[in-house]
Amino acid sequence: MTAALTRKQLDAAGCEIPDCGHDHSVIFLHAVCHPSAGTRVSYDKPTGLLTVKCRRCEKLVAQVKVADQ
Repeated sequence: MTAALTRKQLDAAGCEIPDCGHDHSVIFLHAVCHPSAGTRVSYDKPTGLLTVKCRRCEKLVAQVKVADQ
């Protein structure tokens, strides 16, 4: 299931690394399962989905629907 995120929700989002005390001013799409492993990003033209997965275990981190113009 997917849901649209609002600007208010994204602005309130914090770091997902457990016990992180940093005040982040940007959102990082990283894998909670392996934060230091990096991510693999792909874009599917027919569906308009940008998919972010953990580079180590391929667990889904996020899918972003790219808006039509």
